[in-house]
Parts: sequence; structure tokens; C-alpha cells
Amino acid sequence: MDELVIMHDQQAVTTSLILAEAFEKEHKNVIRVIETKIGELKIEQSSKMFSKGEYTNSQNKQQPMYYLNRDGFTFIAMGFTGKKADEFKLKYIDAFNKMENQIKEKTQFRLPTNLNEMSTMFY
Repeated sequence: MDELVIMHDQQAVTTSLILAEAFEKEHKNVIRVIETKIGELKIEQSSKMFSKGEYTNSQNKQQPMYYLNRDGFTFIAMGFTGKKADEFKLKYIDAFNKMENQIKEKTQFRLPTNLNEMSTMFY
């Protein structure tokens, strides 16, 4: 597992596949946990945290998966326990913070403060 946090629809997220691998759980069980939680939440709450997607499995078949933003991850993963769970939670927090900082750095805009900066903006 190389990346714990990925970009999807211009948002930093993780996936149910990543959670399953990191927590050493079967993907179908992670899906079940997510879908149970979605069923318990109001639609506007769950739609802000989870987005259904698909992936192609090793048999070249489309299978369901979920994208989870930081809140969705927190909501699901904090229910997972054990040493592996704690290790992953810390790695995820670090990865998310790094990606968030990269996004902020790319989107920061400031006006030029002198003529030299202004002339280099257009090249």
C-alpha cells in the first residue's frame, strides 16, 4: 500500500480498499460496516462523508467500493481496534495532513509586492 490518501473529485480521500488492506480485514466486511453506518445516518450526513465507486478486481469484474473523506474515515476507522488499527490511524492522519498542506500551498495566491514580482508573473 503506497498511498493512504488519494485525490478524487478534487478532494483528499481514502477508499474502502485501502482500509481493508491496512486493517487486515476482508473488503466485503469493510463495505458492510460502511453501508450499515450509511443506513443509520441521515442522507445529508452520509453523502458528505461517503461516495460509492467501483474497482476492477483480479477476475476483471467491477466490484463496489467506497471513497471516504476525512470525516468518513474517522467515523468508520475509529471503530476498528488493535495495534494495526492504531498504526494505520496515525499514518492516515499524517498522510492527510501532508496532502492538505500541499493543496493549501498550491492554492495560495498573493498579489505581487513589487514591480519585479509583477513582471515575472506573466512568464
